Amino acid sequence: MEMGLSEDDRKKLVSAVLASDDFSLKLRRNSLDLVVEAIRDSEVMKRFAGDPVFFSALILGIRHTPYQTKFLTSSSKRIVLRWPRQSGKTHSLAAYAIWYATTHPKTTTLIVAPSQRQSMMVNEDVQNLIDGAPRRIRSALLRLRTRTTNHFRNGSKIVALPNSENLLRGYTAHLIILDEAAFFRNDEEIFQYILTPMLATTGGKMIVSSTPWGKNTQFYRINLDPGWEVHHVTWRDARDAGIYKPEGLSEVERVRTSLPLTYLTEYEAEFAEEVDTWLNQDLLAASCGDVEYLPFNRPQEGEFYAGVDLGESQDYSAIAVIRRRGDGADLVHMYQFPIGTSLAATIGYLKILGQRWRRIQTTYVDQTKQGPYIIRDMQEAGAPNPIGVNFTVQNKQEMAQILRQRLAEGRLTLPYDRGLLDELNAIQYQPTKTGHIQLDHPRGTHDDRFWALALAAYAAEKNPPPHTPRAATTQGRNNTPSNPYI
Repeated sequence: MEMGLSEDDRKKLVSAVLASDDFSLKLRRNSLDLVVEAIRDSEVMKRFAGDPVFFSALILGIRHTPYQTKFLTSSSKRIVLRWPRQSGKTHSLAAYAIWYATTHPKTTTLIVAPSQRQSMMVNEDVQNLIDGAPRRIRSALLRLRTRTTNHFRNGSKIVALPNSENLLRGYTAHLIILDEAAFFRNDEEIFQYILTPMLATTGGKMIVSSTPWGKNTQFYRINLDPGWEVHHVTWRDARDAGIYKPEGLSEVERVRTSLPLTYLTEYEAEFAEEVDTWLNQDLLAASCGDVEYLPFNRPQEGEFYAGVDLGESQDYSAIAVIRRRGDGADLVHMYQFPIGTSLAATIGYLKILGQRWRRIQTTYVDQTKQGPYIIRDMQEAGAPNPIGVNFTVQNKQEMAQILRQRLAEGRLTLPYDRGLLDELNAIQYQPTKTGHIQLDHPRGTHDDRFWALALAAYAAEKNPPPHTPRAATTQGRNNTPSNPYI
């Protein structure tokens, strides 16, 4: 709708907009028609080109914190973001991508993450911010939207991709945004031979963001590289900027007292030294690939193996399913039941899984607490080929060793699932007087998904396809983590 402003009123409007980002933000939130009037002015458009914070206020309706503003206004071509959980990182990356695509015609921005799902989470933020813009501005910005790509009317595009060499090859990029880069598989090759050459002809910009995770990663190395501008933010910066609400601060304190390693990486955004950790961060990061969880209620093809860890009233039950792939396997399903879920409901879920996924070769079930009757119940209900396992120190050690070695060999690929990775990383070990190892988890954490996954890997190990020898679980491979108990 035309506002019919006089020339004098339009000049006053433009002057106020250019003078104050706060005024621009209020205008964006309260009078979208006046925003449309303001951006007709050439001075406003010129300001857009060099000021993503101004663009965010007037077009996207975002007020950025001081640390977000510092990042957005940086002129560096190589930027590292090491920010804590829930500090507005994804929002800031999305806003920058929109600003860049809008003000740099005929450019390509790539959003790359450990998995397609993760890259699309950033892309969804891009789309949500665009959707919130005034309709006429939104129509002027965007020409076409697909599931993974936003095509702008000025010829620019924003593309969301997984960390896949095959999918990344062939692109020439002007801006590359990497999210959770510490979890990139083959990260050194990806950076050196694929991502960096993309920017060679364009002189483009790379923004690398991640939770600190492991020290044998490209993300760790570039944090030490003086050629990169590092933006390190802690939970205190987010608190002072008003991002963390009281309940968020309570969560920070809970994690600080009960999970010091998680606190250090997630809230201090620091790289941690791990002690007595069974699956260390470097190993888990290297095991992440472009694997997505499959829904349990849809037909699936493949050769599957399931593991079930049964909890009681005070603990979770969990089901893990892996799919064999050549001489390796992928974790394709993981479900953690709410505390208090009945065994009947767990068996029912497993039955549906077996009906839809008709090639679950075997299901290994922890029957330590319930006894053999739980296996009979599963058989009578039609659960897929259940076999009971009584947990002992010896077979828990064997299962844990198999799981760790398959990960170390690159023969078991995990999806990027931060909750799962945190749980796997929390498992600790210590030697016993009998020469075995005792596996445990810190107070406030759980191990149900760890054991469900270990059971699934154990099932695949003990039931190989015909003519496939079982791999050894002894030490000796170059990429197996050093441990005297393997």
